[in-house]
Amino acid sequence: MTIPDLNPQATQHDTQTTWQQTFPWEGRRLLDQVTALRQEGAPSQVLAYVSESPEMRAWLRETLRTTCGEACAVRVRSAYKPAYFWVTEELQPLWRRAHADRLTLTYPRLPGENPGRFLQEAYPLAAILEREGVQAEFIPGHAQPTYQATLWRGDTALWQGSCFIPLASRESPDGRTVVAPTGWLTVQADTGPLHDAPLPTDGELFWNWYCSVILPAILDLAGQRNDGLVFKDLSVTLHLSEPDLALDVLDERISMTEALTEEVYFGTLDALKRHTSTPPDARTLTPGRIVPIARSTPGQDGRARVTLTRWDAAPQEREELDLPPSGERLGTSTLLDRPWPPARTWAYARQLADQYGLGWSVPAQSVDGRPVPAMVRKGREGPEGVLVTGGQHANETTGPVAALQFVPSLVASDLNFAVLPLENPDGASLHRALTQIAPEHMHHAARYTSLGDDLGQRQGLPRWETRARAWARDKVNASLHLSLHGYPAHEWVRPYSGYAPYGFESWALPAGFVTILWYWPGQADNARAMADAIARRLLQEVDVTAYTTRAFRTSAAHLLQPHYQLIHGLPFILAEQRGGLCPITVITEAPDETIYGERFQMFVRAHVAVCEAAVAFQVRQHAEA
Repeated sequence: MTIPDLNPQATQHDTQTTWQQTFPWEGRRLLDQVTALRQEGAPSQVLAYVSESPEMRAWLRETLRTTCGEACAVRVRSAYKPAYFWVTEELQPLWRRAHADRLTLTYPRLPGENPGRFLQEAYPLAAILEREGVQAEFIPGHAQPTYQATLWRGDTALWQGSCFIPLASRESPDGRTVVAPTGWLTVQADTGPLHDAPLPTDGELFWNWYCSVILPAILDLAGQRNDGLVFKDLSVTLHLSEPDLALDVLDERISMTEALTEEVYFGTLDALKRHTSTPPDARTLTPGRIVPIARSTPGQDGRARVTLTRWDAAPQEREELDLPPSGERLGTSTLLDRPWPPARTWAYARQLADQYGLGWSVPAQSVDGRPVPAMVRKGREGPEGVLVTGGQHANETTGPVAALQFVPSLVASDLNFAVLPLENPDGASLHRALTQIAPEHMHHAARYTSLGDDLGQRQGLPRWETRARAWARDKVNASLHLSLHGYPAHEWVRPYSGYAPYGFESWALPAGFVTILWYWPGQADNARAMADAIARRLLQEVDVTAYTTRAFRTSAAHLLQPHYQLIHGLPFILAEQRGGLCPITVITEAPDETIYGERFQMFVRAHVAVCEAAVAFQVRQHAEA
């Protein structure tokens, strides 16, 4: 597939290189194509697949009807998640009129693809059908790229139909062959077919350009260094006419603009891993900060601007610093509602330390020089303590707030403890900036550190942010690590790399509040007993349980094999982990990326409930020892 007006030239200035590219809007290309085809014959049927919002597709449909005449049958379907839009836009009116009570949807299983891929692409139809009172049956089918549906009332079939899935084979940045969504145009005249071929979407044009122009330049730069660094910043700004819309079910969203930012971020990492022979699941690369931003600009030509800033010198660790009290008394009313900026998190942590007479230290700094403070209590008679950490992955937003809210409960216990409420302040600062632009996007670009690695997997001796965790564990002799995390609140997609996010497939669909327990060899019985105690405590949070039950039911309907086990009806993962920081690590996973308001508050309470149950279990274990 060629890219219109490809211009690989880049402009350079000092330590920066900038590329710019425009992409003709697929809607205009569609209309021009149909207009040209009219010279060959009068169209009687037009079926187009474009990656556009429902409103833009409705406008294109009406424009095509005007162009082709009222006698021409025109359908403009979505090239992205075609099954979802086909069912909700074309079948929903049918089942309502016919009072259907059951829908069977047969999804394809294509050779070489994950057998559940197209079941997942139909998500969240299960929730839509449940709300409509229509029983959903998803059935694996043939090896052809089509969905087939039947509407039923009782045992009577009321309607049958099918939906083509336009796909294109491509190579992902890590070298895998995948099939990805593409646009399509089929035009039929009374005399026969006029056209039946792909129509590249705006997202495809951008991604082809990025992979053919930007990634090779990055890999070339990586080959020029031997210190593991590649760039200081890689800024990618997109304006494309692509769908970005909230759904009225669960906290779901369908957003190709967001999906493209995920492709830029993880695709760049994947390409570098392949280039350096780094294992695909490693989080140890330090390429630099990757910052993709995508805006939906309906009906306009697309444009992209990429700016790469090179290091003028390798980063160096700085002298220690302290965070003096801010002098401002901070309440908790807004604290529980949404993420706080790093400075306010630090100020509230210092306030709590002063209020409860806790030790205060700044054992580490980030790469960009931001502090990583700790609240510590030691000197209690108990031989083992508790470590609480939040904000390791900075786009997982409820953890730092919950860590602060849990401090009074820790103070009331008789345990030694250390609390690191914000381990990754550079990521948190970036996340705050990104959410000012796109508050409903999950922004995994802010997940890792400024170097681009996961601080929990940084190689070599502890440096920068990683110093704090080891320091705090040793300070209180922690035997229990409470690590507060989150994951996407809506479907996580990488459309040009196999659909589900490669390496994170099990987290692609939200399943409610999930709890993970890692344990050292010999700790399996303790971990399972603790998980049981945690589940019983979570059941007291009625809203958390109700939300999790519904989300889990919906996601499970679109997965062949969920990777969780249910304990008292709630999802858990228990696994032996020899490399865990402590004998038992409890990891809370709230679907909190893009969550605000009451839902944010609910998940903060869920984190705290898990922490309370785990600490209470630990206290009982010590008392019985």
